[in-house]
This record gives sequence, structure tokens and C-alpha cells, in this order.
Amino acid sequence: MQQTILEIKNLSKSYGETIALANFSLSLKKGEVLGLLGPNGAGKTTLISILSGTLRDFTGSASFKGQDLFSDRRLKNLIGIVPQEMAFYEDLGALENLMFWGGLYDIPKKELKRRALELLAVVELSARAKEPIKKFSGGMKRRLNIAIGLVHQPELLLLDEPTVGIDVQAKVNILDIIRNIGQQGTSVVFTTHQLSEVEQICSRIAIMDKGVVLAEGTLAELIRIVGEKEIVEVSGEFSADAFSAIIRQSDGNGMEILSVTDNQAHLAFADSERIPAMMQHLFKHHLPISDLKIKSPNLEAVFLKMTGRSLRD
Repeated sequence: MQQTILEIKNLSKSYGETIALANFSLSLKKGEVLGLLGPNGAGKTTLISILSGTLRDFTGSASFKGQDLFSDRRLKNLIGIVPQEMAFYEDLGALENLMFWGGLYDIPKKELKRRALELLAVVELSARAKEPIKKFSGGMKRRLNIAIGLVHQPELLLLDEPTVGIDVQAKVNILDIIRNIGQQGTSVVFTTHQLSEVEQICSRIAIMDKGVVLAEGTLAELIRIVGEKEIVEVSGEFSADAFSAIIRQSDGNGMEILSVTDNQAHLAFADSERIPAMMQHLFKHHLPISDLKIKSPNLEAVFLKMTGRSLRD
């Protein structure tokens, strides 16, 4: 049985009247890659900031390896942080940056250099080790950022949207690195607002919005929340109010409305044979529909069910 390495209980944080976290609770096991999935403003960065010790004035608790994370400073040396903002010196090379940041953890110089060279190979930057970072591409900088977070061999790695602003190939490389980190036994908390990313690399997923966890589990466990239903995505030049009014006039037996916004709606049908009748009802009322897609239950459908809106809203 995997050991619980991180236990978060009832973390709450507000900025004035804006609630960022509301009694947020979550646990993480050793070697687990946990994806925190939520839209911008869900509270993901606030959580990472609290756990990394850069944000105060909150309530609640967090224990790491059974000890109070916020009172034992020595525990910080067992945690790696990869923030959204790049954390390195642009005029220095990749190896120099790793040696500088690793030096803050009192690692013997010979061991630190060995570790730095090893990490440069892991993030595929060995050939550019001495080149100034200002010449690096966005994807290379993101990979170096992860290497810096790992240089002291942490037992827990916190990554705050590490794939923001990079191309597809660079994103694939970074996701591979994160997956391998978990397989080697390091626990990872990985925040994102990209469904595909958590589907690809996370052993467990937590859906959060407005500072709370709405659902958590493996991908298969989350999909079971929706059940064996057909998901219908309806797009067109209609308002949310117009669509809702027409739906209310129908026989909605066996149908669930997952979300309705201007120009798009998502419906779930327990019986796929009811889909044609519902579509006929919409067309009968001259709803301007431009596209119709039928999908199997997936993580997007779970997010729609839990939040009532698309992740991109």
C-alpha cells in the first residue's frame, strides 16, 4: 500500500472578497502524479504558492511525511518548486544555473555537478549546457525550469502549469519528463487547465473550481461519474436562454443537461435512441444549429457535469 506523503486539510485563502481556496482538502501518495485540473481562477496557483511557502495569511493545515509542512523549515529541502514564471538567470548557462540553485541546498560541489549534468541529459540540454539561457527557446527554458526544481532530489515536486506558452513538441517532451519523474518515485502535483495533459500523464486527477475540489480519482473513476451515456455537443447561433427555453418544452426523460452557454450546449443521454427525437424538437423550434457532435463519456463530460461549463469558458 502506497504511503500518503502529503495531506492537505481545509486550506482557505481569500484576496479581499475574492475566495481563492475554500476548505480545500486533498491527499497525495508516494510516487503519484496528481493532476489538478481547473480553469484560470480556480485556485491552482494559490495552492502551489501556499505549499511552497511563498504565500501566507491562510487557514488550514498541510502535513508532509506526517509533519506540519508550515512549521518545520527542514521539510522545504524535500520539496521542489517549478513556478509558472521562469526561475533562472538568463545571462548564465544551464549548467551554471543548476550549480547556483543547487548550491542553496548545501549539496557537496562534486555531487552537485554530477547531479546537474545528469539532469541536463534528462531534459535534453547537455549540448547547450554552457550557452546563455537568453538564447534558449521557450520549450528549452521550461525544461531547464523543471531541472532546477529537481536538482536537490526532492521527494515532492510542485509544478504550476509548466507547459504554458510552448509549442506542441516541447509540451510532449515536458509531459514525458513529468511522467518519468513519477515512475522513479517522486510525488508530483501538476496544475493545468488542459484536459489532454492530465489524461496522458496523471495517475490521479482532481477537478477543482472556485477554490474547492469537485471530484477526484483515476480517469476511469471520474468517467464513471457520467456513466455509460452518449454526450451530444450542440453548436450554433443561439443564446443560452433560448436553448434552455426550448429544452424545457421537451420530454427530457433520460436526458441530462451538462452545460448551456451562448452558442453551445452539452447534453447527456442514457439511451442513444432518444437523441434523434431531441434533435427533431430543436429543429422544430427553428433553433439555428450549425454543428452537432456525438461523443462517448470522457473527462470533458465529467468537467461539464461538475462545473456546468466548458474548461475554456
